[in-house]
Amino acid sequence: MKKILLLISFFVFWIATAVAQQVEISGTQRRLSGRNAELESQKVKIAKTMTIVSVTGNNNGFWITKNGKSEKAFWTEKQTSDAVGYKLSKGEYQVFPNLKTDENLATVTIKLK
Repeated sequence: MKKILLLISFFVFWIATAVAQQVEISGTQRRLSGRNAELESQKVKIAKTMTIVSVTGNNNGFWITKNGKSEKAFWTEKQTSDAVGYKLSKGEYQVFPNLKTDENLATVTIKLK
């Protein structure tokens, strides 16, 4: 019985660790009439320092907020690759993409590990 409980505990720990090792944060920006835009991003809390390992989406750069304040901006599509390797300390984060010229929707997803 103890071996079974130990085995179950090991698998629960292993699954929890595997899930906690990678975090995604996504955001969108939609162009509205005139110069108005609508921003959306879920808030994601991280409990330890994590590193950006990939950036995907249709955007012209993006910016990151921490606890509701600007943290870091990668303003152009060219700078987006510079984001890989950037470290985020514990806190609550959101990410927002920049719109490309003549586009009405921009998306961004960053993966942290």
